[in-house]
Amino acid sequence: MDTRHLRSFLKIAETRSISRAAESLGIAQPSLSQQLLRLEDEVGFSLFCRTPKGVVLTEAGRVFQEHARQIMTATEQAIEDVRDLTTDVSGEVVLAVPYSISRVAGVALVEAFLAHAPQVSFRLVEAFTGQIRGWLDLGKVDLGILHDMGPVRHLSARRLASEELFLIGPAGEFGTLTEPLPVEPAKLADLPMILPGPQHGLRQVIAREADRLGGAVTVALELDAMRHLGELIARGHGYSIAPLGVVADDLEAERVSIGRIGDGTMRRSLSLMRNATQVVTHASVRCEDLTAKVLTGLIAKGLWPARAEQ
Repeated sequence: MDTRHLRSFLKIAETRSISRAAESLGIAQPSLSQQLLRLEDEVGFSLFCRTPKGVVLTEAGRVFQEHARQIMTATEQAIEDVRDLTTDVSGEVVLAVPYSISRVAGVALVEAFLAHAPQVSFRLVEAFTGQIRGWLDLGKVDLGILHDMGPVRHLSARRLASEELFLIGPAGEFGTLTEPLPVEPAKLADLPMILPGPQHGLRQVIAREADRLGGAVTVALELDAMRHLGELIARGHGYSIAPLGVVADDLEAERVSIGRIGDGTMRRSLSLMRNATQVVTHASVRCEDLTAKVLTGLIAKGLWPARAEQ
């Protein structure tokens, strides 16, 4: 749909006259009448009632008028935003990330903004994925990192990476970071698991992947505060399934051990999400690009045990 036709339609609606609208727009009246006819043909409804005193919007025309205004406003804003790209990035942006990502990349993300977008007011928020999804739905954050959230109708996604999920147990029971002990998926059901609550994205991934591999999980304790997971396992309170980043310190200190589940295909995918109904700002675009660059850089340097999937 040609935005010129929308602009002409709005001018006709404003002046209630095709001739006055043509004069205001600086085009010939027959040309404007042809534009209107083409627009009505595209919409499939008459947008105006012709009267001896001019034109009046039909019911369909009144509905279309509001949408046309929104389209023109969004178009003008888009042009203005693109023109702003020639200047330094400024504004505010909020990025929400899960604990495991914050632990691995939080400092690097903040430093990236200080170096490459110093005029942007950047706020990094740490939360579990259910909260992040809710904040995105409500427009309370600009961007959020989620994993395998299923259907996300009004959210747009930029795939970043995937992480293998390992069986985590007390020290000495399984293997090490360099040699994880192979574990059959069927054995998972025999272990008391410490897992996030049912609404947590990681819990949903684990349940789905265990079922795919022919196994099952027995939840003994629900824990959304993932920073305490390694300590609880080390003290003998149960086992868990998680990416290595969650228990990296405990692995390094040899407080826990890890097992590779089946053929190592139990993974979670991570995507950078934004609410498609919200205005895309220059600051949020810079945030998206910097976040992707930082995370792929950490993977390339071996600082984050994940696989880039952009």
